[in-house]
Amino acid sequence: METQIELKKRWDFFQKHHWVAPEFLSSPILKSWERCCKQSSPYKWMKPHIVSGYTLNSLLHRHRTTILVAGIVIEDIYALAEPEEMILAVTDDNGCMLSLVGHPNLLNELAQLGLKKGCFWNEGIIGTNAVSLCLDQNEPVEVLTAEHYNKHLHPYACAASPFFDLNGKKCGAILLLRRAECHSKQSLMISHACAREVELRLHLTSEQLSTNNVLCQRNAVLECMDDGLLAWDENMIITMINPQAAKAFNLPVNDIIGKNIHHVIRFSPVIMAGIEQRVKLVRKQITVEVLGEFIEALVTLRPLSDNSFLLLSHPLDKIRELAQRQIGRSANITFENLPAASKKMRHVITVAKRAIKSRVPILLYGEEGVGKLGLAMAIHNESEFKTGPFITLNCGMLHPDNMEKEVLGYDEDKGQSSKFELAHGGTLYLENIEYLPATLQSALLKMLKTGLVMRSDSQRLIPVNFQFIASAQSDLGLYVSQNRFSRQLYYEISIHEIDIPPLRSRKEDVHCIIETLIKEHGKANNTFISIDDKAMEALMNYSWKGNNSELKNKIEKILLHRKGHVIYFEELPDEIKNNLHHGVAGSLPPLLSLDEVERQTIEHAWELYGGKMSEMAKALKIGRTTLWRKINKYGLQGAVA
Repeated sequence: METQIELKKRWDFFQKHHWVAPEFLSSPILKSWERCCKQSSPYKWMKPHIVSGYTLNSLLHRHRTTILVAGIVIEDIYALAEPEEMILAVTDDNGCMLSLVGHPNLLNELAQLGLKKGCFWNEGIIGTNAVSLCLDQNEPVEVLTAEHYNKHLHPYACAASPFFDLNGKKCGAILLLRRAECHSKQSLMISHACAREVELRLHLTSEQLSTNNVLCQRNAVLECMDDGLLAWDENMIITMINPQAAKAFNLPVNDIIGKNIHHVIRFSPVIMAGIEQRVKLVRKQITVEVLGEFIEALVTLRPLSDNSFLLLSHPLDKIRELAQRQIGRSANITFENLPAASKKMRHVITVAKRAIKSRVPILLYGEEGVGKLGLAMAIHNESEFKTGPFITLNCGMLHPDNMEKEVLGYDEDKGQSSKFELAHGGTLYLENIEYLPATLQSALLKMLKTGLVMRSDSQRLIPVNFQFIASAQSDLGLYVSQNRFSRQLYYEISIHEIDIPPLRSRKEDVHCIIETLIKEHGKANNTFISIDDKAMEALMNYSWKGNNSELKNKIEKILLHRKGHVIYFEELPDEIKNNLHHGVAGSLPPLLSLDEVERQTIEHAWELYGGKMSEMAKALKIGRTTLWRKINKYGLQGAVA
């Protein structure tokens, strides 16, 4: 290594003659001197350009990762070298000093020269220096004492090494500066080692950032996907669960990671077999037990090559919604638009609202066409299940050959959900429940007691939760006494019985319904229609054996065949006009004496029980001796023989 004196002689010779000995012609230092002599004076010091304020903050923000990583490296190295007088600095790829640490004396000296944070180590201004050379040559460079073109830098020895990113792009340089008399051969090695350490840490940071980005994207996908995802490793330890799976299985996201999957979820036999045999299972509808609660799910099991498992939980609600839209009906009636001008109907609504709060089954009684369906819809729209489906089933219309599959559903082939499953989260309304077959009565009773249902060809338990409403035209108590209806089911569904009076006993409601129908017709046809008093009186006094259905049918016909904007008595059907002349009583059955009522009741009981005296006496709630005495009293021996 050349001495400081030899370096100074060469520098002096170049300044006088602007050439050096031939052996130094290819030196990067000489080439730099040649460039510098055209741009600056070697004897006069010009402070470098320094960025500050917003520009500096913007620059520091852009290189924040480099500053953070390289700053840690140079601080660690300087801490090991203390109390030696030295400076370690980080520059960007343009030679701007981003960060530096060092001995206070040296820092003050350089600051007086303008060499501080934000300055540029520009060859054209401050002359030959290690930073600009290493960035230009893309390799470690050492510039000692008089190798600096400007005389003001001769007291210092500098070593600088560039560092690069993963793609080979130059990011900056590490500068080590000492006093010339303190220079050692290790300076360039230290600078180079620091640069390699910064490169390594930048690479790790970049990889970590990429990994974090991938994880963020993965988590975003997991959170946004419709399917739930649950993963566990070869030791059955849960490693991941997304919010959808946590919701589907009613699990706390943070508390189950690290737990054994079988301690958390009890799978059905088909899934257990798939886990043991490591077989892929696609879209299997199962029931699982989670922390003592039964949950229905549609899942796909996927074994992975590392012996772990993925379980996808598909959104069962969407499948149900599709089926509900196909078979459900729109519950578009509320308590507000039920005809309730009469005290009787207002009482019915009051009782119905009380029943809703108790969350138990509701049984509606009433003649055909009296408005049981409308009241059921109103109850649905007032209940906590109003946002769910409204599923109806007419028990009198069930086909004997496939009624169990139709009501309870089945798993074979593609499977079909039961009516109970489709009503989950909504309301199930069974019309004419007195016609429900015995096998289905048993299934309904179990469902109401346990909240679980089994399909017709399956043993798996499916949890359901909905508002149950039933209606009947006949006295279910009588059906129970005849062993035609389950006594236990009757007790279960008749906690809240609501009897809707026939329309003939609610004249105020007849008036209300007629006014509503006329108003709706006028609005639909953009016209105004009224009805005269005599016509309204005739309609209100009619018996309406078909109740609401018959009333609506008759009014629609009257509106269709009307002659003008006013409906007159003469335009009414003959049966309604003729009925008015007989008054209200004319439309009612004649009064019978108590003896006649008793006589007819005994005759009816004989026909009902086939002459079995014990059953007749039990149904009539009298003794057999009393029954025989009454038969003799009314001379029914021959009639019932």
